Amino acid sequence: MSDTSKINLKIGQIEISIEGPSEFVSQQYDKVEAHLKTYSEISTKLPSNANTDLNDSMTNGNSTNNVANNGEDLTGLPESFGEWLNKIAKGTSDTSKAILAGYYTQTTSASKNFRVRDISKILKDHGIKLSNASTFIKNAVKNKKVFQVSKTGSEAHYKLTREAEDEMKTLLSSNK
Repeated sequence: MSDTSKINLKIGQIEISIEGPSEFVSQQYDKVEAHLKTYSEISTKLPSNANTDLNDSMTNGNSTNNVANNGEDLTGLPESFGEWLNKIAKGTSDTSKAILAGYYTQTTSASKNFRVRDISKILKDHGIKLSNASTFIKNAVKNKKVFQVSKTGSEAHYKLTREAEDEMKTLLSSNK
């Protein structure tokens, strides 16, 4: 049995999620609890269409998410992965497309991370075959493009490093 715990708090528009070993979650919750009144005051002052940048800065700071309420990324990225694929250069490698799929899943999921099967499914849905997604992720972790954030049973959850996120943003903004 895994010693992983998770706490999700929602205070108005502010969402805080803490996940990890029980001791870590407890320590982080104690820090958050000391600021609950401040978060509540901030939440009442936020406009109703506020983006999630504030939420991310209050979690663990490992990722950024600029998806607004309408599903459109504040940097101009479209909502669907197919549209993301249309924005990148035609000769982009399948490896880069797999990292892009992880980034897409990370930015659009409630958990702000992705699993190997998320990458496999989204690529398969778009006709891209990756021979062994699990090996790909292991190599990405070794090359410090991705890191593991938690494990549920035998299934690991991952996030892109800030550098890999920047690479994906550059890939998406490059001209075809």
